Amino acid sequence: MILAAHELGFSSEAELRDRSQMQFVAMLMRQGATRFILKGGMAMRALYGSTRLTRDVDFDCEDNVSQQSMQGHMSKALTQSARLAGMTGTAVDQTKKADRSNRWRITGSTAEGIAVAWDVEVSRRGVPPAEFIETRLFETPLAYRIPAFNVRVYGPAAMAGGKVNALLSPNRSVPRDVYDLFELARHGASPVPLWTQSIPKEILQSKLVALMAKIDGIDFPLANSELLPYVAADIRMGIDAARWDEIRLEVAEHVERWITQAIEHAKPATETEHGDDEIDLAWR
Repeated sequence: MILAAHELGFSSEAELRDRSQMQFVAMLMRQGATRFILKGGMAMRALYGSTRLTRDVDFDCEDNVSQQSMQGHMSKALTQSARLAGMTGTAVDQTKKADRSNRWRITGSTAEGIAVAWDVEVSRRGVPPAEFIETRLFETPLAYRIPAFNVRVYGPAAMAGGKVNALLSPNRSVPRDVYDLFELARHGASPVPLWTQSIPKEILQSKLVALMAKIDGIDFPLANSELLPYVAADIRMGIDAARWDEIRLEVAEHVERWITQAIEHAKPATETEHGDDEIDLAWR
């Protein structure tokens, strides 16, 4: 069951952000945007009822989605979802426009005048194979009064693969990647089936070398400032420096195990369709 933000101990501003994000995804799907695939924090909410709220809504989309189609879907869905969610004084701006990545920001206020803002990002860098994408019924919190809707979303293997890819990205150190991998592992997700299908052995071996250094760099002060404000109150109270170290260690052990298992069955780059630098751990 997915709980509303106020049921998780969040403020009215956080609730409006969460509610308007869900309203936006519902609106986008009802407009027929079936070639958009939900990922990231909102996908964690849809898949597992995650109690971590997200600052943005992320999609991958298929290459045959035109810029014109994307522009039409996004502006309309963002404007309508803000109105239905109760956001006032809204404005929508496209903050990034490129061939492979587009981003929009919506800003507005709660009824009490508290500022609310969040982003939408759509990437066109490829999508995982069809068997790793699911269509799920997104059953939104009762308090939000948003009818349940179907959405295409990364399945558990692709979610885990994408999160490991994000965790190990050279220019990124984001505590929510660790936390989401902790949740994914707890729910039994594993990227091994995705990786063994087409990821070259060389890529997996190089990622394993970088794992511990990256985990070590995502320390508790970083988690305290960037992650914990977005985690449900009862969980947030239970995460101190010692508990964060335990979470990091558990995630490192899971990721190491996943990569090691995949290496045992992976083929070298010369025997796959991709070179050792042409694909990431989300199979894009």
